[in-house]
Parts: sequence; C-alpha cells; structure tokens
Amino acid sequence: MRLAVCIHFGSSIVKQLRSPRHRALISAVVAARKAAGLTQRQLAAKLKRSNSFVWKLEAGERQVNVLEFMEIARVLNVKASTLMADIEG
Repeated sequence: MRLAVCIHFGSSIVKQLRSPRHRALISAVVAARKAAGLTQRQLAAKLKRSNSFVWKLEAGERQVNVLEFMEIARVLNVKASTLMADIEG
C-alpha cells in the first residue's frame, strides 16, 4: 500500500521561483549539463523525462524536489553536495 502525502505551503513555492537561490540552482544545473557536454534533450533522455521537464527547469518555470535534484546530479556525474555548495555560495 502506498501513502501519498501532500503538504500545501500556500504561495511560498511560487515566491521561491526565480528567487536568488532558485536562479543559483538553475545556473549550477546548466553549468553541470554543459560541462558534461549534454544538450537539454540529451539530459531529458538520460533522466527518462520529457524535454519540457529540463526546459522548464532551466527556464525557471519549475522547481525540483530533492530526489529529482539527486537524480540530475547522478546523471551529470556530479555529486549533489558539490552542486549544493555552488548554490549556497
């Protein structure tokens, strides 16, 4: 049996889109993707996600959860902690 939990935080998620930390996350992911020599389409294929998943992330229209972030780092062959250090500055 699976139990799904959804927690609503009101508009706090919307406020975080395009915040300085969100832009830092985007920059770190884009830099890691380019360093890996991948296009957005190639990254999406490796993640087994749609092209729009990567496009929306990089355009600042989508957030990622922790598990997605860790999978992106793994596919890019970068430690998630290294990307986090880039974001925290």
